[in-house]
Amino acid sequence: MKKFSELGIEIETGKNMFQVPKIQITEIINCEIEVLDFEKDITTRHGDGRYILKIKYNGNEYKFFTNAAKIKEALDKIPKTEFPFQTTIKQESFGTGRTFYFT
Repeated sequence: MKKFSELGIEIETGKNMFQVPKIQITEIINCEIEVLDFEKDITTRHGDGRYILKIKYNGNEYKFFTNAAKIKEALDKIPKTEFPFQTTIKQESFGTGRTFYFT
């Protein structure tokens, strides 16, 4: 009997979920990272419209999910031809919420 993998069928999800370990955004605050790629409009258990970023940090590749408006806005303005790029994610607190942004 054939295995499913031998049938040559590919399932198209439409989104690249990046096959690298996940890291929490709070672990890379104020650290220099390299943004390798991203996908937008990802649905997670926390809701719709999230972005997933593939990054390089300390020589290793990771991914993280974000719904931070400033990060999403910045990524939408960067042409894909400018990837990868280096940045630092800063956190600015406003009362009870958290706001993350690139610098």
